[in-house]
Amino acid sequence: MTNLKVENMTKSFDGKKVVDGLSLEVEDKKLLGILGSSGCGKTTILRMIAGLEKPDSGSIKINCETVFDRHTDYAPYKRGISMVFQGLALWPHMDCFEHLYFMVEDWKITKQEKKQEVESYLTQFALTKHSSKYPHQLSGGEKQRLAIARALIPKPKILLLDEPLSNLDQIIRSDITEMFKKIKKEYGLTTIYVTHNFSDLKGIADDIAVLQEGKIIQKDTTKKILNKPKNEFVKKILGI
Repeated sequence: MTNLKVENMTKSFDGKKVVDGLSLEVEDKKLLGILGSSGCGKTTILRMIAGLEKPDSGSIKINCETVFDRHTDYAPYKRGISMVFQGLALWPHMDCFEHLYFMVEDWKITKQEKKQEVESYLTQFALTKHSSKYPHQLSGGEKQRLAIARALIPKPKILLLDEPLSNLDQIIRSDITEMFKKIKKEYGLTTIYVTHNFSDLKGIADDIAVLQEGKIIQKDTTKKILNKPKNEFVKKILGI
């Protein structure tokens, strides 16, 4: 079943088309990797799906419900989407516990139940001993785990990941990649993961879409796209 469907989405900035008639579908519980070089429109695509940027045209459906077209524009909080930003966007005035508690504060459960939910996620993401630390007191990997825990605790329908490994060293990148594999297996979320580095997607992407100048030039399963890249650009970005 298709969980996310984007049709003919376009976006221009200062007269330059950044996303050009983009259409894609992501099946329920699948991870789509969007692979492209810097400035090709990857982050803009995520921001439009999340409702943080308004497309110039096109439509977006989640679970067959239109969340954006020329007549409809759901606010971000009504789309059931969480996003991990490239810069993480952690709140400097909140400690780890407060980051997660803020996400459940409006839930119609008791304060004790909210606290238990937060503590559960702190445990899952190995942050319990850091619960009273602020972002500036955390390592790169700890910050990344906090950002991911914050994205998952609202129990979104869709998870968007914007270059989540770009600011990490190789050892931590490997650890976080293993964590993504575990999240994919345990949470079963529909996910879009954008990156410029194919190695980030190895072992976790079900499908890959290669983006060039705001257009998808090839989309297929990871295995098929590796076995039959469409052109030299695809080969180059796959490192073949």
